[in-house]
Amino acid sequence: TSDEFGSIHDGFAYQKLGECILGTVTEKAATFIKKNAEAKARDIAESSQNANRDFALQKHRWVPVHLKQRKELSKDTRSYTFDLPDSKKALGLGTCQHIQLGFHFKDRMLIRSYTPTRPVMQSEEDGSFELVVKTYFPSEDQPGGAMSNILDCMPLGEEIEIRGPVGEIEYSGNGKFVIEGKDVQFQRVTLILGGSGITPGYQLIARIVGTAGDDTQIAVIDANKSEADILLKDELVKLQKEHSKQLRIEHVLSHPSDDWKGKKGHVNADVIKEVGFEPSEGSVTFLCGPPLMIQKAALPALRDWGYVEDKNCFGF
Repeated sequence: TSDEFGSIHDGFAYQKLGECILGTVTEKAATFIKKNAEAKARDIAESSQNANRDFALQKHRWVPVHLKQRKELSKDTRSYTFDLPDSKKALGLGTCQHIQLGFHFKDRMLIRSYTPTRPVMQSEEDGSFELVVKTYFPSEDQPGGAMSNILDCMPLGEEIEIRGPVGEIEYSGNGKFVIEGKDVQFQRVTLILGGSGITPGYQLIARIVGTAGDDTQIAVIDANKSEADILLKDELVKLQKEHSKQLRIEHVLSHPSDDWKGKKGHVNADVIKEVGFEPSEGSVTFLCGPPLMIQKAALPALRDWGYVEDKNCFGF
């Protein structure tokens, strides 16, 4: 099985795998699998030969990094700064792309994907990168987030591994994106984000408003439970204040305090139509957040409005 399979399945799952076997792979299917494996091997070989020696990230190889700093942002959210290997001064990650973080256990590897909040601009490359991670602590109702709890108690200087870039969306500036290998351009971007799904959206926002001459318009719907759950709140407030003609951000809270003056409830068609850009030529919507919010609320509303998945509506 792959590293990804092993990272999210325990011993019980492996036992059930044996019990639930459906049959034997046919010769035709085996040939198809073999050809796919050979193609991937060629891709890995070419990737190794063409790898930028100045970048830390490698698509098919794990690279060790070390935890430099952990900063508490709230009772359950931390920022983590990692040092790249000494010989590497740049992470090598495109805007909207992710990295995979890997932690070795005795018998398997835990893998999770994250979007760094720094560096966003090339000028910010300084031999390190930063992640903002919400820690899901264990309780009677849930076992807790495996990687987030590891990061929360990891000693400074401890080693963990990264690889990448990961993701089918990359922003190259001035409204130009590469999505699943195709060049596309949009002038208006709606972001529907929830919880820690803000991080890829934040990266895109910071890149657009931080680039002189990039006039791409951005509308953001950020859904959370309470004020305390809004990640990167200060950074978002600052960006909106400085770029109010280009950027609109609306926070939607399902359990706000009595003092909350913003939108209350959940993401729905009314909120999307009020804040987002209509599905005309040059408009696109990107989503990242809890599956229930995306699948049950946002996507149906966007489809009814006229957005089409994989044409002008995509998930990070």
